[in-house]
Amino acid sequence: MDETQLKTAACMYLSRAQEALEQASEKIKEASDSKDLDLSDLELFDLPQELFELEHLEKLNLDDNRLAYVPDEIGKLKNLRQLSIRGNCIMNLPESIGLLENLEKLYLGYNTISELPDSICNLQNLKMLNLANNLLTTLPKNIGNLKSLVKLSLHDNLLESLPDSIGNLKNLKKIFLDNNNLSTIPASMANLNCLEELVLSGNELKSLPSEFSGFSKLKELILDENKLETLPASLAKCASLRLLAINGNFIESIPQELLGCETLTIDGN
Repeated sequence: MDETQLKTAACMYLSRAQEALEQASEKIKEASDSKDLDLSDLELFDLPQELFELEHLEKLNLDDNRLAYVPDEIGKLKNLRQLSIRGNCIMNLPESIGLLENLEKLYLGYNTISELPDSICNLQNLKMLNLANNLLTTLPKNIGNLKSLVKLSLHDNLLESLPDSIGNLKNLKKIFLDNNNLSTIPASMANLNCLEELVLSGNELKSLPSEFSGFSKLKELILDENKLETLPASLAKCASLRLLAINGNFIESIPQELLGCETLTIDGN
C-alpha cells in the first residue's frame, strides 16, 4: 500500500469513527430520561464521554462494535443492572467494573479478554456472567465470591484450571466449560448443590473427582470429547441425573451402578 492509499484509508477510518461517535451521541441525548440505552452495531471505536453522565441507566448494550477497551468511567454507571459488550475487540476490563454493585447480568462473549480483574468478584448481585469465546487461561481466585450467580458461561476459552473457590457458587444452576484446556476439575465443585447442568465437553479430562456423587440436583452432565478412561460409580448417587454424555472418550466399560439407573440416559459409544 503506497502513501496515497494509506492516507485514503486513514481518512476513511477517521470519517467512520467520527460518524459512529455522532450517531452514538445522538442516541445518548435521546436517552437522557430513559433507563435503557442501545448503542450496538454502530462501528464504535470509542465511547462518547457524555455516556458516563447517564448515571440513571439500568441497561446498556454495546454489542457488535469495534471497542478495544472499556473506559474506567464505566464505574460511574452505578445503577446498571445489565451490561452487554459482546462481539467487540475487548482485551481487558478496568478495575472499576467492580463498582457496578447493582449489576445482575454481564455479557462479554466474543472478545479477546485474556484476564479478568480481581474486582469483578465484588459484583455480589450478579446472576448471569457470559465470557464465552475469549482467551481466558485462568479465573480470579475469589470467583466464588459471586454468591448470586445462577449461570456461568466460559465455553470456548483457554482455561487450564479452575480455582477451588468455584465451589462457593452455591446458587449456580448452569455452568458451561466446554472447549477449554482443563485436565482436572476441583473436587470443591461437588459443593454446588443447586447445579442442574454441567458441560465439560472438549477438554483434556482423564478422570472425575469421586466427590461428584454429591450433586443432588444435577440433571445433565456432558463429558463428550475428553480423555476419560473410567467413570466413578459414585455418579449413580446423583439421584436427579437424567443425561450422561460421554462420546469421544476412551471408556471401555460403564460401571454397573450407572447402567442400573432406570431414569438415566447414557449417550456414548
